[in-house]
Amino acid sequence: MATVNKFKCQPAYVEGGGFPVTAVYPEAASQTFKRGEAVYLDGSGNVAEFTGAVDSGTQRFLGFAAEDGHDDSVAATSNVSVVIPTPGTVFEANVTANGSDQATAKTQVGVRYPMYQDTTNSIIMVDISDTGSQIDCLIVKEIVGTVGDTNGRVRFTVDSVALQVGGTQMTVS
Repeated sequence: MATVNKFKCQPAYVEGGGFPVTAVYPEAASQTFKRGEAVYLDGSGNVAEFTGAVDSGTQRFLGFAAEDGHDDSVAATSNVSVVIPTPGTVFEANVTANGSDQATAKTQVGVRYPMYQDTTNSIIMVDISDTGSQIDCLIVKEIVGTVGDTNGRVRFTVDSVALQVGGTQMTVS
């Protein structure tokens, strides 16, 4: 088994073809999130980084940043693109055990796990240890590479119960 480098969460494919849905929203002030990190709409309707402090298990998120935050000192100065997790959009990320190295296992397929936000490295991972109070919303569909890889990557969908917009009720044209 190999040790896989950790890298950003990203869309892998859309079931049935097509491209992931992106939307543009105003950005909150002083945002330094990186592409691939989870974001949400704050109380003012601006995009902000979705951190462990925000993810109480009740706060929903918008999607994954399609670009880096602009770090403007005033809110809504810039707009930011966000990949919206719609039904059929499959993402790919590394696995972790609450931030520690973890291997992929075939028993992870079909299981719902929370997101782990590695804010030091600006990486979203699938927390297969399920140790936090975060929303269990990432449903593993398949293992990427070899089962048993340390920090291996999995492909997953996002359960609509975790989303501020979108989900199964969203109509995409």
